[in-house]
Amino acid sequence: IDIFSRYGGEEFVLILPETSLPIAINVAERIRKNISNCPMKANSHQLKLTVSLGVSELTEEISDLTSLINSTDHFMYQAKQAGRNTTVSALTS
Repeated sequence: IDIFSRYGGEEFVLILPETSLPIAINVAERIRKNISNCPMKANSHQLKLTVSLGVSELTEEISDLTSLINSTDHFMYQAKQAGRNTTVSALTS
């Protein structure tokens, strides 16, 4: 029942229904580490990829999809400002 989609440009959304915030953070960290540990080869160059992730969950304050995406987007920009290749959420910010 998980949903993965391109949201725009270089942004993607992964929706994990029935998943608590701590478990969603673990999923995000696994994705981040796997991407970071798999360099890509382009022509004769090896490229190291990184990803900045924001993680949010539905709460009383964040109770609809638009608010959830806005919250997650906010955390993703915090991750980028923190030096990239990191995961930020309400539990980690």
